[in-house]
Amino acid sequence: MNTNMTMTCKVCNEDTDCRIGYSNREIQPLSFACPHCGSLMRITLDISDAPESKFSFESCRPSDNQPRRMFDGSNPFVDLHLDFPVRFGEYVPGLTPFMYASQELHDDENPMMGVLKMQFHNERLNQLNYFHNKADEIKTIIRLYGGNNKQLFKKRVSDFLERDQGPSLKPQDLNATLYQFLSFVFLPFVNFGEVKDVVDGFSDLSVKLPKPALGRFVDAIVKAGFLANLQKDCLKIYPEIYHAEMALRPALFLDLKGDYEKAKTAARISTKDFQSYKDLYKDIVEVFGRQLILIAGINNIIKRGDFEDFKKVDGGALSSLEKFAAKTLSDKFKYLDDCFYNIDKDAVDAGVRNSIAHNNVHYDEVTQLIRYYPNGGGISQTAGETMYFLDFMRMILVLFREMHNLHHLIKILFYFEFLILEKDRQGRKE
Repeated sequence: MNTNMTMTCKVCNEDTDCRIGYSNREIQPLSFACPHCGSLMRITLDISDAPESKFSFESCRPSDNQPRRMFDGSNPFVDLHLDFPVRFGEYVPGLTPFMYASQELHDDENPMMGVLKMQFHNERLNQLNYFHNKADEIKTIIRLYGGNNKQLFKKRVSDFLERDQGPSLKPQDLNATLYQFLSFVFLPFVNFGEVKDVVDGFSDLSVKLPKPALGRFVDAIVKAGFLANLQKDCLKIYPEIYHAEMALRPALFLDLKGDYEKAKTAARISTKDFQSYKDLYKDIVEVFGRQLILIAGINNIIKRGDFEDFKKVDGGALSSLEKFAAKTLSDKFKYLDDCFYNIDKDAVDAGVRNSIAHNNVHYDEVTQLIRYYPNGGGISQTAGETMYFLDFMRMILVLFREMHNLHHLIKILFYFEFLILEKDRQGRKE
């Protein structure tokens, strides 16, 4: 279903034609920058009493000059939809965001494939609607894991999953409950098959690696408190993903496009803007950079038998894992020689991260174009680089998936500590 209406900006009093596509979410906050003055115009669609729909407006109002049938092209035109990338420009009757998305997924050789992909996207959206309404409860349960009342944590997870988690408060059983909860709640954002392969790979490694070498590595990062602190840092990210859920919906749709290339099309997002999410990307990058310390230690064991034995780079080698931790993100990759873990090349853009960290970013609200300056923002500022807001949200999604995958490595290493090293310690005491 779609509604056409002409909106008047309360800042400049100019009109914009809008076609509003309906999502399956009860409350649908939509927004766009006025093409005339750049002010943010907000429209909220409420379908909680469907088939009746209600609209509320902020910084704009329905124009006194509403179209009688179709838009005539006298005003700028915008498409709005929570679930799909949208395009501004010329109004084409019937070419709604849903229809445009369906065309992009169509395969002449296998017409049913596009239908199945759209059904899959709709299933994920339904999951997002369900979990978004429980976002506060999800955040509370994650917080309880780090608290002192472990019984309450297990009870809340049992109630949420409608599956008894058992009475055991052993560390390995609490860990199992945590990861079962995260896997269920964040399923709409991840690739289940990929996660399974990653977990299986990490589990195999923990068995195949030399036990003494892996034991020294795990013992070192556990005693230093690094592994526990890293897990806490990961857990802080998860609730923020549901706060970004609406802006991630069009990015999720891009999963279904096999030919998606960043910044090739000026597709847009119909809710909030870059400023709302730039710190989220920076925070996930920071956590991911620390997760690479685990990757480096294991990679060193695989290649050279010791977690602190690095390959030589530029004629020298790092003397410790602590030295690796102090390296910049881009430098860290240099020391992961022929790495056992394949890091998604689209997961991290150090230039974007550095630009955000140093506030060397300009955002055009009307075009949703981000211009960033990886080399700094001096007086003679360079031309910089560009991407669209949709591309940026796609980067957040891909990076979150990488962080989530590596969070399972933390789980595996904790299991090694709980079930192998602790058992050995107990055996020596006896």
